[in-house]
Amino acid sequence: MELSYDNLLTVLTIASGSERNLGQKNGEDQLKAWEIQPGYHHSLQEIYLKVDIPLQIRWLAIICFKNGIDKYWRASRQYSISKQEKEQIKSRVFHLLSEQNNQLTIQNAHSIGRIARFDFPSDWPTLFDDMAKSLEEFVFKSNDLISTNNMLIILNRTIKTISMVRIGRSRHALQSKAPLITNILIKLYQKFFQTWTQTMDLSLMEVCYLCLKCLRRIIPEGYEQPHKNQDVVEFLGITVDHLQLLIDNHDKYSSDLLERYVKCYCKLYVSLITINPTSFILLPGCQKILTTFTSLLYQKAEYIYNSSEENDFWEILALKAFSIYKHLIGYIYKKGAVTLKQKNDKFEVSNSLGKLTSEFFTPDFIKQFCDLIITWYLRLKPSDLESWSLEPEEWCNEELSSQWEYQIRPCAENFFQDLIKYFKDDLTEFILNKISNGLMENDSVDKILIKDSILCTFQLSSFSIANNVNFDKLLVDVFIPEGLKSDLVENKILKRRICLIINEWVGIQCSRESRVEIYKLLLNFVQSSNDRVVKFSAIQTLRTIVDDWDFNKNDFQPFLNSFVNLLLSLLDELTLTESKLYIFNTLAVLIQRCNPLVDHQTLISILMVVPKYWEFSTVNNEQILKNSLLRVLKSLTISLNENSIETHNISIPLIRNCCGSDSNDLYTLLSEDGYELWMALLQYCPQTNLNDPQILGLFESISIGLTNSTEILPTILSIIRSYSLYSPSLFYSEVGQGILKILGEYLPTMRDDAFQIFISLMDILVLENAQSEQFITNLVNSGLFSSMISYVLDDNQSIISASKLFIILSRLGHASPEVFFKLLEYYPSIDISQLLKVWLQYFKSIGNPRNKKINLLALLSLITYGIPKNIAIVLEIYSEVIRKTFLFLEEVNETTEGICDAYKQDFTYEDLDEYSYLDTDIKPHGEKIRFEVLIERSDPVYKVNLKSFLKDSIIQLKSQLSDSDFNQLMTLNDEYSIDKLKTLI
Repeated sequence: MELSYDNLLTVLTIASGSERNLGQKNGEDQLKAWEIQPGYHHSLQEIYLKVDIPLQIRWLAIICFKNGIDKYWRASRQYSISKQEKEQIKSRVFHLLSEQNNQLTIQNAHSIGRIARFDFPSDWPTLFDDMAKSLEEFVFKSNDLISTNNMLIILNRTIKTISMVRIGRSRHALQSKAPLITNILIKLYQKFFQTWTQTMDLSLMEVCYLCLKCLRRIIPEGYEQPHKNQDVVEFLGITVDHLQLLIDNHDKYSSDLLERYVKCYCKLYVSLITINPTSFILLPGCQKILTTFTSLLYQKAEYIYNSSEENDFWEILALKAFSIYKHLIGYIYKKGAVTLKQKNDKFEVSNSLGKLTSEFFTPDFIKQFCDLIITWYLRLKPSDLESWSLEPEEWCNEELSSQWEYQIRPCAENFFQDLIKYFKDDLTEFILNKISNGLMENDSVDKILIKDSILCTFQLSSFSIANNVNFDKLLVDVFIPEGLKSDLVENKILKRRICLIINEWVGIQCSRESRVEIYKLLLNFVQSSNDRVVKFSAIQTLRTIVDDWDFNKNDFQPFLNSFVNLLLSLLDELTLTESKLYIFNTLAVLIQRCNPLVDHQTLISILMVVPKYWEFSTVNNEQILKNSLLRVLKSLTISLNENSIETHNISIPLIRNCCGSDSNDLYTLLSEDGYELWMALLQYCPQTNLNDPQILGLFESISIGLTNSTEILPTILSIIRSYSLYSPSLFYSEVGQGILKILGEYLPTMRDDAFQIFISLMDILVLENAQSEQFITNLVNSGLFSSMISYVLDDNQSIISASKLFIILSRLGHASPEVFFKLLEYYPSIDISQLLKVWLQYFKSIGNPRNKKINLLALLSLITYGIPKNIAIVLEIYSEVIRKTFLFLEEVNETTEGICDAYKQDFTYEDLDEYSYLDTDIKPHGEKIRFEVLIERSDPVYKVNLKSFLKDSIIQLKSQLSDSDFNQLMTLNDEYSIDKLKTLI
């Protein structure tokens, strides 16, 4: 269909229909096809500008228009809108300022904002001048509130869009226009504010609010030094008065819009502090702003404490106040560390710091403020205690996941941590006195809550006061006795707090002996307490200790089985998926960190609950629980080690379920943990269970992960590597060839972490299968051999990486030089001469003696085979190979069998001990045993004496060449090599 105004209107009418049908889909397809047609966006604009067209058609037109601006306005885009059409569109963007529909205006504003982002200032220099002129005309001449409202919506969106630009001319150009716009907006704001506060006209109130929104964006973004602009200084002074007025008359003017006003003032101050704290502090009204928020925190503290409403107005203001203070004390602590853009900035920073510390954040104020925080803001609120009682699990989970910016108690805790960190000298003694004098009375809930709040300061001060406190003594003398008091209802509050204190302090200052006492205490909490919050807090602390760097599993062993059994029993008590998830994750960490101390029966008891909760998560559609179950299975597999076969009946079906071709929606959510379990299952599979049909049957599914899960390619490659040791013959199959083919395609751009595993995989495969005709055929037919040759000859690849790949080529060359040359001849495009020269050139970059020997064995094999065959390049490199071999033999001291200590490290399979944590009491897993057997059986590094091999090569050449040819060959050597050869033969 041809694009025309009438046709476009018809198609928009069909596509905007309320019922979904074939015609509507065809209409959408036609709109999609017209996107790239010249004039399409101009016609869309024309349609949505006509008020006599039905709203739903105009709505679809503006949406298509806005999306088209995003896709096609940039000149660099394919099918971009022509310059002429752009000018026609821009000439009409302000033609519908009288629009009655607010949502349509907002979409139009988004479109204008995007155009401004691309065209201002170079192609639309008059943008802000035009908007300023329109605002003046509407307000001071016609009093057209609708047009004023719409223009302010557009202006707000435009400022917001341009201010997000951090490079280019747009931001600087915005700052040049800021005084013009700011002056008009301030006049409008003052006019409307005075009127609506007298008349309570909601329309005026809305327009005035839009003025404030625009100002709160343009002042922080449009002025590098707001404190030096008189208009801005006067306006900010007015905002404080207005803020106080609205706060004082909150009940009188109570409305959602009024609360948005107050929040907008707060956002303005926070933006100013964030962007330019020096300028904010130097504002004449800064002290008044801070005093206002301080008064608010004091006056409304009790109300906020007792409030149970979500998004409570006063709580939101308190959050903003703490945010402002947080920025300012951070500024003091960092000594005003800002970018010095002008010579006088350093003086102004010093001046602002002096003003802040002498007039506001004085030592007395800081201590009084701490008292306020302890008394009201760190205390558990009545709503907390109610939630604790009625929904303990949900409350615990919220405590673990809450974000401090949005809840007053976590926000106060976060702010207090900054206070004690930044003003440590002023507050350390103050806090310690609070703690020593405030821990005596437990005779009422209120006193216990204050006591809990004081203990909270000790918890939050761990990093700052650690040098002034003996935590081990406090633990034994104060916290443990407090925690073991009779199980009164009120004592649960202090038990939870003791868990949180230990949670914070254990990684900072805690002896091995103290940790043992903590294990006893936590075990008591979980065993004896009927309160789920106390139990959950104890488990949270346990997990922190077990995951700590200084955790000693032998000290923990006497408590291990008890904790595991309690965790398993706790699973049945908990009802929320999040709680069960936390328990399973804790079990996984516990098994992992205590390996191999968890006894066999305990591991099996954990294993037995997995199917039950897998079924539970399926029935309740709680798939996220399955990730934790897979991690638990992985930890169990590792801990069971040679007995890991006991997990197979559970693990293998789950792996197939999560990583197989039929996993569907589960693949995205579960495959990563499924592959981790699969890898552990293979690595820890014992030697007695090789060639298990179920494990072999999984091999076909690995191609799915290799193709679709490149973000976890190292894990997928590790699984393939495990199969190369578990059952090498798998790579003779069609599936094996397919895997080699995919690897060949990945090789040129493979990441370093995956490349290292690829090298170890290929090293194992070639060691196992170099004599297998079928494997060599698959290697060639898959294209992997060609990819490896191309890789080492590519100058853009790293020399270090190419040198690692030469290890694989060396294995092939040494195993059968005849086959190796035939493989090279199979590809006419390969320059054999260039390959061997690069090989010798890169040999210099190898520092690993083991890898040097592998390369030399191959090069000696190639020259021994190639010289009698008159391969010219082999003769050319002969003398250099001989010299490098003698030089290498001087570096090492091989035994008669060819063994050397230097060869017993730096294997290509360097992550072999990843799961053993280097603990000497952990037995090697099945894969390590398989790798060691392979190395001992097949690796020539340990079976061939290089000096003898060199001697045999020379003798073989002598027997295959005529005397004259052999003598001529010897003359190619330098004096050093000739002398060495005389002692050799």
